[in-house]
Amino acid sequence: MSGSGRTGDEHVREWAELHATEPPGGFVGGWVRASAAVARPLAQAGVSPNAVTVAALVAALLALPAVLVGGWPGPALGCVAVTVSGLLDALDGAVAVQAGRTTKVGYLLDSALDRIADAAFPVALAVVAGAPPALPVTATAACWYLEYVRARMNLALTPEERGRQVITPGERPTRIVLTAVGLGLPFLAGAALWGHVVVVGGSALFLLAHAVRRLSRLDRTRPPAA
Repeated sequence: MSGSGRTGDEHVREWAELHATEPPGGFVGGWVRASAAVARPLAQAGVSPNAVTVAALVAALLALPAVLVGGWPGPALGCVAVTVSGLLDALDGAVAVQAGRTTKVGYLLDSALDRIADAAFPVALAVVAGAPPALPVTATAACWYLEYVRARMNLALTPEERGRQVITPGERPTRIVLTAVGLGLPFLAGAALWGHVVVVGGSALFLLAHAVRRLSRLDRTRPPAA
């Protein structure tokens, strides 16, 4: 591709290839196209996708000291930090696609740094809600387990077997929205934290059951080793 960047349709197709899904339509397709429009000038300006990934993590971590500020400004600042982090998280991959700079290092950083941010979100909610430490620990464990099951399932499958990824209700956009709402409306912080536990934890168990069924079918159809 030339340095002028991808068109909306080209961006959606490459995004789908990177995420092992069909090109999305509807709201998701519109969101991906909007991300492409924002990412295009950043890519043309030479902004590094990895720098956007790091900036997303920094914004997420800033939510922690922000919520310690007394009164309503603390949660409000935390909400802003989480929202900015979510927007940057959506942009790093888009910048990589637009610039034609998708790399294995970028793929690793995106996942590894996202897990750190995913731990910061429940902690920020717990501070605002005054929740016991066990709750954010459980929420973080549920998130990490969901991503661990997905990673191990993909490792167990060959590239030909992977096909489309399974999208659960507990994906990262859901976690970001829950956190932003819980901080923006502090009286909902506890409910948002429980949402992390129930929605993400349930999604992890669903994905585990799906993975076991799928791998079991493949085990039955594969010929025995010589």
